Amino acid sequence: MTQDWYIFSYQIVGNCPVFLMGHENGLILRKFDLDVKEIVMDSFFVRKCKLFDNMSEAEVSSILLGLKSTVIQTGRSVISEHASGDSLYIVVKGSVEITKDLAENDEDMVAQLKVLEAGEFFGEMSLIDNEPRSANVISRDNVEVLVIPRDRFEMIAYSNPKVMFNLMKTMSWRLRDTNQKFTDVMEKLIAQNRLMAIGMAASKIIHDIKTPLTVIVLTAQMLENLYPEGKRFTDSIVSQTMAVNQMVLEILDFAKGNVTPINPQKVILAEFLQDINDTFGQTLKGQDIEFIIQNRVTHDVWFDESKIRRVLVNLMKNSAEAMKEKGYIRLDALMEDENLVLIVSDDGNGLPERIKANLFSPFQTEGKSHGTGLGLAITRKLVHEHKGTIEYRPNDPKGTIFIIKLPQQDLK
Repeated sequence: MTQDWYIFSYQIVGNCPVFLMGHENGLILRKFDLDVKEIVMDSFFVRKCKLFDNMSEAEVSSILLGLKSTVIQTGRSVISEHASGDSLYIVVKGSVEITKDLAENDEDMVAQLKVLEAGEFFGEMSLIDNEPRSANVISRDNVEVLVIPRDRFEMIAYSNPKVMFNLMKTMSWRLRDTNQKFTDVMEKLIAQNRLMAIGMAASKIIHDIKTPLTVIVLTAQMLENLYPEGKRFTDSIVSQTMAVNQMVLEILDFAKGNVTPINPQKVILAEFLQDINDTFGQTLKGQDIEFIIQNRVTHDVWFDESKIRRVLVNLMKNSAEAMKEKGYIRLDALMEDENLVLIVSDDGNGLPERIKANLFSPFQTEGKSHGTGLGLAITRKLVHEHKGTIEYRPNDPKGTIFIIKLPQQDLK
């Protein structure tokens, strides 16, 4: 299908006529040599350029008339930090990367800030505040840019208020984006410092508790020798004592970012769940909380027993601590497509909306005066070390559900 083209205007640039042409779908700037051979650019990018939002074709044509584009090879500099600024640039095709030097004499110390695509613009700050360039701009994909010199930019700014309004909108958005990125970086730095402090504390705790834990284990073994009929109780003392040591080690590993190897073993699930009932169930005494275990698995399963016990107890402990009145905590076990599925649910108050998005991130805690905020982060780490998944869902009508899936084929 042919289209009718219209010439809005033209001028002679370097002995070549430059035509601003258009049809019902948009504008195009074409430059022809004396043999009428097209050598420059398609400028439908104008429709994507935020600088020209809500502007008519006639308004845009007056801005584009006489402007030139240039192609800059991949990896070459478009703008250098600290250089004087004399032009605004609009990306026509390809993209550019904005970078910031972090060390004056070290070229490798560079921060990648943003990538700008076709229709986006850069270089406006130096034209506004007359200060040197504050960042580097590097060509990607043999970028083609439309160059608006300072004097032309000032003329456009005075004669086209919409351009300045669009410029302000884009700068406002970029400022908000920068503020959010700064906040995210500060939160990560604070979290890293907190993790470092927790790691140092965990190292000291491990050193300090090693002797008392050893004494407890030796005492339990001595009691077993004196009273063999109490073996079930002394075994529980030993296992829970070792669990305390393992708990602190897990905090230390998490703080250091270590991936700890797991020790998958064949587990008789009924016995494992009974042990959880005997130990965790005792902690609920004196509270009006019903503890329910439903096991629908009839064969042996595979996982690291101490780590998955830690996962389940941590989730159930959270449920108990968040429950202010009568309620229930339920632990279900079933098989689903070669996965062992463990479900911890309760009918407590549920989770506030503000922490749901980052639920498994470090230092997310609610309603605990002494909580570290690492519980769910470590829980997810332990599940992931089993190549498993953990998912949160709200319970109906209230409460929480956590669904853990452990792939059995990967653990045998």
